[in-house]
Amino acid sequence: MKATNVLFSLACASVVALSSVQGALAITLPDPIKLVVGYPAGGTADAVARIYAEKLRAELGVSVVVDNRAGAGGQVAAQGFLQSPKDGSVLLVANNHMMSTLPLTIKSVAYDPVKDFAPVAVIAKFEHILSVGKGTPAKTLDEYVELVRENPSKYGMFGIPAAGSAPHFIGYTVGKEKGITMTPVPYRGGAPLLNDLLGQHIPAAVDAIGIITEYVATGDVKVLAVTGTKRLDILKDVPTFSELGYGNLEASGWMGIFAPLGADPALIERLETAFNNVGRTAEVAKAIVPIGFIPQSGSHQQLADILQNDLDTWKPIIKESGYVAE
Repeated sequence: MKATNVLFSLACASVVALSSVQGALAITLPDPIKLVVGYPAGGTADAVARIYAEKLRAELGVSVVVDNRAGAGGQVAAQGFLQSPKDGSVLLVANNHMMSTLPLTIKSVAYDPVKDFAPVAVIAKFEHILSVGKGTPAKTLDEYVELVRENPSKYGMFGIPAAGSAPHFIGYTVGKEKGITMTPVPYRGGAPLLNDLLGQHIPAAVDAIGIITEYVATGDVKVLAVTGTKRLDILKDVPTFSELGYGNLEASGWMGIFAPLGADPALIERLETAFNNVGRTAEVAKAIVPIGFIPQSGSHQQLADILQNDLDTWKPIIKESGYVAE
């Protein structure tokens, strides 16, 4: 009798699951679908979005276009997105800066990352690195820390792509835990920061890994540590921060897709499946790994969990730092 009940329950669950899949597939998708990116065309976030857009056209059978709405570190895009229709015609391509550190550092941010958006899927992750230019004589993070301790005015400045970003607080944490003076120098993005690091105008930098590996090969940049829970295949000799004793610097950067709050759950499921299918293709990996991203696939709940974990990780660090956005 018990076996019969178990089989009946499994059969019912299968029917429910099949109905859910059929319901998602039956969704009529708008044409075109816009992927809103909060950063300028030509940047890495834009590049990832365009790669996914190209593959999604075949996966969904509709036109998929990228809509760049740059400004205020992604705030312009995120805030404007709140008024989007709920039919899936407009989706937000967001990253951890837009959804985690910005809302924690700028009180005037006009959106709640948890309450105002519907997670769809995580599409990529990336790591942040602490690196030094060839004019900084340090081969390890410990050696760099000692340089800063001995001469903070010369070596303690570290470039970051934006004030209040994850790199800002990674540098802060290194300084706090080692009792040294680390001074962030904000740039308007990673490109000018990299230029100054290569030109030896700044001794160190914390930024997303991006395209820096090509300069590691030439000896122009030395990477001392990387975020995440394990070493990167492309930087096998570089330890993670956690390996070096910085246990609270494991959080990876990420990119995810969000729909407007209140969107049909069946629509979200359909889009989630499509993004996951695209993210698993060899073509996507081949296109985005060289620019520092690792394709991901996962449910909308996993994206929600990643976002909440990010907020829980950075909130106490930011509060302790005393940083207030200008």
